[in-house]
Amino acid sequence: MTLVRKYAGAVGALVALSLTVGCSDSGGEENTPSAGGTGGTPGVGGAPTACLNDGQIVITDASNYSFSSTLTIQSTVVKDATDLLFDWSALSVDFFDTPVNPSTDIQMVLVSLWGMTEADLAANLNKDNLPLADNKGAITYYPQSGETTANLLNFTIFGNDLPENEVWSRFDTSYENYQYPPETHTFMVMAASGVEPGKDSRMLGFFKLDPNSTNTTVALTDASTHMDWSVQLASKPLFPVPAGNPALTLDWTNMTVNALVNPYDGTQITEVVVAHYATMTLTDLEQQFLFLEERADAWYSGEVLAGTSLDLSTLADAAGTPFPGIDGTGVWLAAAFCTQNCNNPAPWSITLLTPC
Repeated sequence: MTLVRKYAGAVGALVALSLTVGCSDSGGEENTPSAGGTGGTPGVGGAPTACLNDGQIVITDASNYSFSSTLTIQSTVVKDATDLLFDWSALSVDFFDTPVNPSTDIQMVLVSLWGMTEADLAANLNKDNLPLADNKGAITYYPQSGETTANLLNFTIFGNDLPENEVWSRFDTSYENYQYPPETHTFMVMAASGVEPGKDSRMLGFFKLDPNSTNTTVALTDASTHMDWSVQLASKPLFPVPAGNPALTLDWTNMTVNALVNPYDGTQITEVVVAHYATMTLTDLEQQFLFLEERADAWYSGEVLAGTSLDLSTLADAAGTPFPGIDGTGVWLAAAFCTQNCNNPAPWSITLLTPC
């Protein structure tokens, strides 16, 4: 679920949640990697060296941005064997403090069951590492006409009928041969502003079953999920490229880990973007990082069909205007994304560009 913005994370594949968080330092603190090509090396911390006149921007782990986060998700204990009520009526902001109208902004509520403790599930969410083998099922509800609550027995399997015995096999701890003890399993509820699993998450919550509980409501509130995060861009190398020249090539062949500290399989990059922030500094961008696309004055994107590099002159904005090359104002960056079969839609790498 990318939140309302493209780079905030989500439940991917079946229900593997991923956030534009869950990342940490992506490759050491050495800030003087080889830029490749024949044009020289990138500068460090705003001090560019020789111009990359051949336009070849060959990035490495050490040139990538870094992002760290801590994710805290509240847990609720509810009675088992009950037609539970899921209530998101109290939501007013999501976990990125963006306003939410609970009656109009929530198009899907997803409940999933995981074969791990709450602590392990939160840790795996934070590092974008949810093995699908640990997913024990997922059900969905699609609110209609301003609804802000839904009962368990009204959920479906992604729009398909949900047999009641399937419900109780997971929500009734006295069910014969019950296989999901609360000590080792965790339910997660997600409210999303879209109907595609893996997109547009707004709030998360955990809950556990207890036959002795009298609580029959799982409520999502503004406090259900909290995220602390930090990003490092200003300390990263700048790649000096010819000003006003779109004939640049971003090459990620040498990357080994992405910004989430997961393996960087270059063949999984499906989109490259060049973004311009005309009046922002790198410090400004660090503070507004979760709104990369919203804050951009220009956003040129292109699909990667094959290989581990892309000619940036093929990029265009939403109106079809081609990427014109960079100038000396504000911040320019090139970002590479994995948008298919990847849990987390955060950029796998960000490369800072400066004119020469």
